Amino acid sequence: MMTRRMTIFGCAVALLSLGLTASSVSAGNSGEPLAVVVAKNSSVNDLTLFQLKRLYMGDSLDDPSGNKMLALNRGSQTAERIGFDKTVLGMTPEEAARYWIDRRIRGQSAAPKAVDPGSVVQKVVSKLKGSISYVRLREVSSEVKVVTVDGRKPGDSGYPIVAAPAGATSGAASSRRWF
Repeated sequence: MMTRRMTIFGCAVALLSLGLTASSVSAGNSGEPLAVVVAKNSSVNDLTLFQLKRLYMGDSLDDPSGNKMLALNRGSQTAERIGFDKTVLGMTPEEAARYWIDRRIRGQSAAPKAVDPGSVVQKVVSKLKGSISYVRLREVSSEVKVVTVDGRKPGDSGYPIVAAPAGATSGAASSRRWF
């Protein structure tokens, strides 16, 4: 009788600790919102997540005025880029690198140019017609306009684009699964 109670108690403790671990892991995955930005005079006000994905995967996309949009990325090992690639493209840094190598081999469009830091990105976006990029919400300057994604603003409930959590950039290569 005592063994059965100890077994049930042990199982309950194990399940409880698994539940706490899972919730702390999922809470740790929520990064800081990234704002998609364009020039103040751009006709772009809202994009879908699908349009962003197409644009950042090398497809040509026109803004409502008929101008070609030019995607600008962040540095490959920045928290912003890692989070953007994960939440928008559904790719790890390694998968994104392989994707662009494959496109290059096939003679297709090149990867978006990388510009850093956030202040420089915003200066370029404000001056370069049709350009679009992303920065941390807290870094948004008056030089640019924030675009809603699927009708949501950065910081709104359900806004999909976030930077990678702290520490995710130091081991980007270690995110591989070893079997």
